[in-house]
Formats: sequence, C-alpha cells, structure tokens
Amino acid sequence: MIRLISAPTIATTALCIASLIAPVQAEVAAPSEAAPPKTNFRASPITPGFWQFSNKKNANSNEIAQGCRDYVTFQFQDGYYFTLSMKKRPYDASEPRLRSAIVHEVGHCTFDRESQTEHCDLAVTEDSGATNKGFIDIRYSSENSALKMIIRATITDGSNGGKTETFESFPVKCPDNIVHDLMIPPKQ
Repeated sequence: MIRLISAPTIATTALCIASLIAPVQAEVAAPSEAAPPKTNFRASPITPGFWQFSNKKNANSNEIAQGCRDYVTFQFQDGYYFTLSMKKRPYDASEPRLRSAIVHEVGHCTFDRESQTEHCDLAVTEDSGATNKGFIDIRYSSENSALKMIIRATITDGSNGGKTETFESFPVKCPDNIVHDLMIPPKQ
C-alpha cells in the first residue's frame, strides 16, 4: 500500500514516520475517533495495482506521473505491498527509466469494514540503510471526489522508536504505462 509511500512515499522526513506512506505529506490535527466515516467501502479502497500517495488533493496528471516516477507502491490482493524509491539516470533526469530502485517500505494491511479503517504493519528503510518498524492506522473518506486518508503512524522499533505522527494523504493509481516505462532497462 507504501502506501506507503504510501506510502504506499515514499517513505524521508525529519521523522521517519512521515515517510511511512508517501515522500511528502501534510501534517493535520488528529481525527476524531467519534466521527462517523464519510464512506462505505466493502474492502480497502487501495486495490491491487500501482499507487502513489500525495499530499495534494486532486493532483493533475503531470503531478501524478512525476510522483509515480519518484515512488511507486505495488499493492497485492492479499494486503501485502512494497514501495520502490526510483532513482533516475544521472545523465538524463527527464528520462523515465531507472538507474536503480530501492525497496523503501514493505508491509501488510488489513481493512475493517465495520469501522472503515485499515491497519498496516510495516518496515521503512531510510536512505542511510537504517530500518524503522511500526504500524499505521488509516481512516478513509472522500473529499471533493478525491479519496482521502487520515493516517496515524507509530514507530515501534528503530532509531525513531516511540514516535507517532498524524498526517493526510490522497492516494491515486499510477498509470500502467508510467510504471512499465520505469521497469524497462536503460538503453546501453
């Protein structure tokens, strides 16, 4: 789901938690637990496929494509996911092809239909190579036709152990052609 980024990015801020879902997220006040969900999902709205988790509601297609070229989360049917941090070739940053990809986050999520929330256990690898483990709890809603996630992240193990943060994210599917282009090896 990196969802995390993602989180799925995405994972890369002062607190490693902010990277549990996406590379850039906006901090928000903690959601009220008493507030009823504004949606009625039968299953997680983060379906199998390629995802990007943005802090921008209603991002345009160019912003989505660029976000997918930076971090892409591969979501599986069984709730498992991983997020790749994409590194571009240094001699032509405009090319969508990879020089390398780094597994930034791995996790497993379980959706609770009754509460309209999702719990994910995950591990995030920082650029330094250090790994932080923890979990996120997500409440879904819709905001002006955009899927919105209010995320409460907690680090349980690692250099940032004991830290928590709440933030929001707006997940969008990455276009298949963008991900396909990223996976093609660079021309020699």
